[in-house]
Parts: sequence; structure tokens; C-alpha cells
Amino acid sequence: MTSAPTVMKREFTMFSALSVAFAFVSPIVALYSVLGVGLATSGPAFIWGGMILYLGQFIVVLTLGVLASKWADSGGIYQWSRRLLGHRYGWFASWTYIWTLLITLPAVAYAGAVLIPPIFDVPAADHGLVTWLAVAVLAFSTIVNLAGRVFIKILMVGVIIAEAVGSIGVAVWLLFFERHQGLDYLSPASLGDYSGAFFSAPLVMAIAFSSYFAIGFESASSIAEEVQRPKRAVPRAMVVSFFAIMIIVLLSTLAFTLAVPNDAFLQDPENAADPAVAIIAATFPEPVFRGILALFVIAFAASLMTIQITVSRIVWATARNGELPFARFLTQLSGATGLPRRAVLITAAIAVLLFLPFQSEGIQMALISFSSVGFFISFLFPVLGLAIARARGTWRDDPSLFLGRAGKIVSALALVWLLFQVVNVAFPRPTGAGWVTDWSTVIGVGAVGVLGVVVEAWVHRKRLHAASTGSTIVVFERDESEDDADPDPEQDPRAARGRAARGAIAG
Repeated sequence: MTSAPTVMKREFTMFSALSVAFAFVSPIVALYSVLGVGLATSGPAFIWGGMILYLGQFIVVLTLGVLASKWADSGGIYQWSRRLLGHRYGWFASWTYIWTLLITLPAVAYAGAVLIPPIFDVPAADHGLVTWLAVAVLAFSTIVNLAGRVFIKILMVGVIIAEAVGSIGVAVWLLFFERHQGLDYLSPASLGDYSGAFFSAPLVMAIAFSSYFAIGFESASSIAEEVQRPKRAVPRAMVVSFFAIMIIVLLSTLAFTLAVPNDAFLQDPENAADPAVAIIAATFPEPVFRGILALFVIAFAASLMTIQITVSRIVWATARNGELPFARFLTQLSGATGLPRRAVLITAAIAVLLFLPFQSEGIQMALISFSSVGFFISFLFPVLGLAIARARGTWRDDPSLFLGRAGKIVSALALVWLLFQVVNVAFPRPTGAGWVTDWSTVIGVGAVGVLGVVVEAWVHRKRLHAASTGSTIVVFERDESEDDADPDPEQDPRAARGRAARGAIAG
């Protein structure tokens, strides 16, 4: 009887890592999720907030790329934070990131499910139906993740096709044939004069509300132990996916904004809620409109799948260090290639329970805001840890790492940017729905933090007890010797052909 694997097989390539990061928050998902609130709060000049956001996030991508080039562990944010400042610091990074991803799962599933009824000509679907459809989409994503990496790769191809048609194709068509506004419509002057609080200024709010445009690139690091030569592949995948998403999102935002017929169009509550869908519905024949919505659903399903990949890997990696309840159960891998199926199932079950709040009106935007600030806090953990490690002299800027010695300046800028964004996204702006709604993001972050303190205290006592008895809470240690090894010829035929050719030359 063969024993269960303790390591995951390296069946992913750099392109696979790039695809995971690209699909995590695809341009379709990013645009559909926040375009309505962006245009409502900042008007046509909303796109300028997105540009500033991408500039700041590019610095973060480069900084995390440095860490990915040094440590190629699954659950990157957790592992980088732990290696920089120790177990307790890393644990809180993991806890924050896990709950951010868990809350993102139902938010994305629900947003995608809203698009399904119109495909089948079911108007005005109620919350109950959409919730059940969202659970079904999440179930499909879970099945794909349980099936294996081959099926994951197939869905990745599907999302690339969906993006090519649903994002790029639609954007180009709108720009050439359905443009109703000139470029002056995007003038920053349209933001108007403002003399109130800094974080309520239209441009600052545009940066906050566009935050969902530029997250997810770090998910490439979540599968580092499944990628061939990860210290080279993962940083490159993060950067390339970031630029691909940026170009497509800005192109699509430009196209949809210039396709707005008039100011009255956005004053209609239904159009203002989903301007992208409203513009597509007004532009294309009914069958084409439904086909585009189907492509949107594919993109949302792929995004769900990659979010689930990311959260299951960080749960698995944290459990491997014995730092979660039921660690040995969660660390078990399945199948010949080693899949963390138990972690996938547990995270899916928790996400289903989190659908309960969706019976409340207006919860969608609150959850998106919480997940956005959660991502920025998660990014902040390793970037702040890197700054502290430099100050302590425990980090050396090795020229062989990604960015080389330039990483010091870049990471300092990333730290300033992330501190600004955490405050900007969490800032309690008046919505007219009451103080609970206005402060919902802060309340959510506080609740997750308090619960984390309680759970971590239990984990810390367990760690101290293990140290006092001379035992260990680590389930198993990872062998890092394979990180820079050549690909297995059985997994990569090109590597086998290359070795055969070198052998023939040597002969």
C-alpha cells in the first residue's frame, strides 16, 4: 500500500502561474465589480483613479517579486512574513489573507450569478435564486479544483478566450462603433471643485473604489511549489499578469465610459448599478448580448477557481507548520500528483456558510470593500516585514534576486503606498445608509482581528508547550532543494529533448 504524498507535483509552468494570477481577478470581473460605483462617485474621470492605482500597485508587484525570487513556498504572503519576522507575525499574515480570500469567494460568486438569469431570459431574479446559483457556481469551481491540474489548465484556456472576446473584443467594438463621448469627457476637471475631507475627494475615492482592479497578481506565488523553477517563473508571472490585466482593464474602462450615451443614462438606477451590462444590452442584439454574458460567467467561474486555489494552498501551507486546528487533517494530500483536496473542501464549506449575509440588501459592495482592504493589509504584512528586517540587518539585498539592489528603494515606496491605500479603502465615507454601513469595513477588519488574536493565542500556547517538551508542532518540513532543479522530463518533454540533444553533442 502506497503512502499518501507529502509534496505536490510540479505540473505547472510559468504560463500556468501567469494564468492563475490573470484569472484571479480577470479584467471582466474587475470591471464589472466596480465600474458602477466608480462612475457614480467620481464620474467619467474615474479612469484616472485606476491609472494612479496601477502605478502604486506596480511598485507592490515588484516588491513581492523580490520575496518570491528568494522563497518559493506555497502560500507566499504567509511564508514571506513568517520567514522575515517569525511565526507569530506570519500567522497573522496568514489569518488576514485566509479570511480576505474566504470573504472574496461568495462576493465573486454572487456577482457572477447575477449574470446567469438574463442569459436564460429570466428578468429580476430574487436574492434567493441568485444565492443558489452562486452556490452552484462555487460547487463547479470546487469540482474543477478537486479534479486535478489538467482540468484547471483547461478552464484557464476558457478564461483567456472569454477575455479575448468579452473584454478586448467588446472594448474595441465600443471604441470604434459605439463611442458617444469625446476624450474631453474624461477630463479631470469633470471631478469638480472639492473642499471637504481629503479621503472623500472624488479622485481619492476613485483610487479607493478602483482597488479591485489591481489585486490577485500575488496568487501566482500560492502555487509556487507546483511550478517548475519557481524562483524565476513566479516573479515574472506576477509582473506579466499585472501588465496584461492593467492594459485590458484600462482599455475596457475607457471604452465603456466613452460609450455612455448621455448623463441621463447613468441617472437611471438600473443602468447606474450595472453600467457595463446596460451598455452591452443597448448595443448588441439579444443573442449576442446573452453570449457575452455567458463569457462573463466563465470569467467569474475561473476567478472563483483561482481564488479557491490560493486560499486552499495557504491553508495547507499554514497547517503544514502545525499552526491551524486539525493541522494533520488539512495537510493530507490526495492522488498521485498530491492535491490538497481536504483544504479545498473545507474552504468551500466555509464560503457556502458565508452566503447567509447575502439575504441582506446592499451587502455586495460592503463585502467587496472589506475584501479590497483585506488584500492591502495582506500585502502590507510582508512589505512591512521586509522594511523591519532591513532595519534589523537580517535582510541582505542580494544582486541575484529579482530587482537586485534596486529592491530597497522600491520596497520603501511600496510601504508608503500600502499604508495610504489601507486608510483610503477603509475610510468610513457617508453612504446615507447609516453608520453601520459606513463603518462596515472597519468593523469587519476589527472582528477578524479580534478573532485572530483569540485563535493565535491558542496556537502560541500550543507552540510553547511543544518547545517545553522538546517536541514540534510542525507536521513536516519542506525540501527546498527542488526549487531550482530542472523540470522532470516526464512532466516537460522539452526538457527531455534538450537533455537528449546535449547528450548527443557530448557524445
